[in-house]
Amino acid sequence: MYLKYIAFFVLVIVSLLFNTQMPTKIIDQIQMITVAGFDATDQDKIQGTVVTPKYLQQAQVEDYIYTDTADTVYGDWVKLNAKATERLLNGKLKVAFYNQKLAEQGLSEFTEFLLRDPSIGGNVFLALAEGSSEELIKSVKTGKGRGIFFSDFFEHNIKHGNLPQTNLKLFNSSLKSDTSDPFMPMFSIEGGVPELTALAFFNGDKYVDKLPIVKANVFKLLYENLSDGQYQYKSDAYNISIENLESDRDVVYEAEKGSGGMTFNVKVRGVIREYTGQEPTDRLPVIQKDIEQDLEQKAEKLINRFQELNIDPLAIEEEVKSRNRNYTKDQFKSAYPDMPINVNVNVRLTESGTRR
Repeated sequence: MYLKYIAFFVLVIVSLLFNTQMPTKIIDQIQMITVAGFDATDQDKIQGTVVTPKYLQQAQVEDYIYTDTADTVYGDWVKLNAKATERLLNGKLKVAFYNQKLAEQGLSEFTEFLLRDPSIGGNVFLALAEGSSEELIKSVKTGKGRGIFFSDFFEHNIKHGNLPQTNLKLFNSSLKSDTSDPFMPMFSIEGGVPELTALAFFNGDKYVDKLPIVKANVFKLLYENLSDGQYQYKSDAYNISIENLESDRDVVYEAEKGSGGMTFNVKVRGVIREYTGQEPTDRLPVIQKDIEQDLEQKAEKLINRFQELNIDPLAIEEEVKSRNRNYTKDQFKSAYPDMPINVNVNVRLTESGTRR
């Protein structure tokens, strides 16, 4: 009994002695990075841009932006620290941007840099900049700080828009899984302000293709369940807007002559918010059927595009691996480009909103 108490007090004393040896970080002597950007340059160097906030009175934030170029990320961080009045630390990093040129060369070492830092969490958002990440970061005009601005931007579009769940942890998990390919959002500057314009798809760690964000709701339906989505449908007879979109997906694999086929069954529920055009007979069943066919056609076209590029952002290989005892990677790779992958959509709508 006494030995337990003695061991406990020894452990406490050792911990205290160890902590006294740790370097101290006084809050007035450090600058916390909230946004980072990485750009490939014509000289095969890496340009780093970081944002650190300074909190002013009346809840206003003034951002300091530092930029420099070096052969490595760590080399660039040394130069950036030489420009700052206090030590730059990564513990509050919220968003990291990479320009398209860097992504075409491969991002693994630049995401690994974030993963190696224990002060950086897995919820950091990653994104591509269609042009320069430095210019994208500087284009933001906000009083709440660029870190909060971009973090809110991501969270809003994930919850209410066409952006699927995405962060550093999910990107790296997909990159390392060997049975899927990662994706991340892509931004550009439109009218002098940042805008989410596309989903960028990767083959391994290299950027290969993009999907306009206005069409990304179909990918999101296949990738995950929705809780508050939106959808617009236009035909020769009418236009319709659907909100409060909810969905459930179920993936079915059927073994067939050693290769097999895949079916995505998606149930969709939503509310009609706006309707314009001709009034069809039995309006609701007609609209539901039209939207089912529209979603199925768009989804199968998107999947065919993935098969042509030989990329797998929907983790179809993972589904096959978990359901097929005879799975081998070589067999899947040879079968995937021609694998029959179907999409069945069931839509149920309720009437609400305006009629014009």
